[in-house]
Amino acid sequence: MPRGARITMEEKGQMAARSLEPYLPKKGLSEGTVCKGCGIVYRNKRWQIESGASASPSGDVLCPACQRIVGQDPAGVVTLSGPYLSQHREEILNTVRQQETRHREKNPLGRIMEIKEEDGGIVVTTTEDKLAQKIGRELYKSQRGELHYKWSHDQRMVRVEWSR
Repeated sequence: MPRGARITMEEKGQMAARSLEPYLPKKGLSEGTVCKGCGIVYRNKRWQIESGASASPSGDVLCPACQRIVGQDPAGVVTLSGPYLSQHREEILNTVRQQETRHREKNPLGRIMEIKEEDGGIVVTTTEDKLAQKIGRELYKSQRGELHYKWSHDQRMVRVEWSR
């Protein structure tokens, strides 16, 4: 940088605070708490899948994913459309399900809530926005087409539209 040069920064608006997951408990849960809906375990301040765990559900506790499913409140909505979809339906749905399986290995709270036929297309709802984004990104990588993301104002939900 030349001598005497000044760097100026201009702030345009305020940084939006990242909204917290509304379904996470305000206070921590007891170590070893088990979700009565899906059986995942709360350990080390995270929900985890424990293979071979013989823990039984802990009262009325539901993990954030199960709460979203019960409340029918998706964090992601993936809309699939276009003539290519009808010709490659099974292949595309397999890609969607594979993304859920891969995502759940890292984060068991990321799940597909529902896959339904709607207006000649397919709508996939998810419990996490990141899972919806991954589904769209993987479809675009493997099948091409057009991909669009739309975040809600409070950034608690994303709509992903893929078409070809």
